[in-house]
Amino acid sequence: MKNLPLLLKRWLPVAAWGALILFASTGVASGQRTADFLQFIFALFHFGSGPHHEHLGEVNFFVRKTAHVLQFVIYALLVWRGLRLAPAVETRPHQIIFWAVGSAAVLAFASEGIQIFFPARSPLFSDVVLDVCGAGAGILCALALHAAPKPIRATAAMVPETEPGTE
Repeated sequence: MKNLPLLLKRWLPVAAWGALILFASTGVASGQRTADFLQFIFALFHFGSGPHHEHLGEVNFFVRKTAHVLQFVIYALLVWRGLRLAPAVETRPHQIIFWAVGSAAVLAFASEGIQIFFPARSPLFSDVVLDVCGAGAGILCALALHAAPKPIRATAAMVPETEPGTE
């Protein structure tokens, strides 16, 4: 139980985000609810010609598919973080990619599978593909940022001081 705080620090965010993804797969985040929210935004900011904006369907589609990608980018980043925080476990990049994208694929299939039980939802294999692509993009970003060189920082000790009037 000594490592419980570290375990929670590493994996609680992953579990919480995964639970949020599964919760969003219920009727709470249906296409109609997203469209209603977008109609409210259009009306609030006076976009288009009234509450039934002519491009609402296209905007709704774009917002929903973008949400698929972004939620799995975040999921993969959280998995990457959890694996990187493991002090006793050496994880190579290919292992991180395998676990992040593999667990994202399992979560994506579960997320789409849950939708079978909600009439307002429709499970789509293309959404699973988007989710896995989002996870892959998240891991590639994380690996690229991790491999990037650290910026050179100037410290006070490195900057020579000059006395006033001697410049």
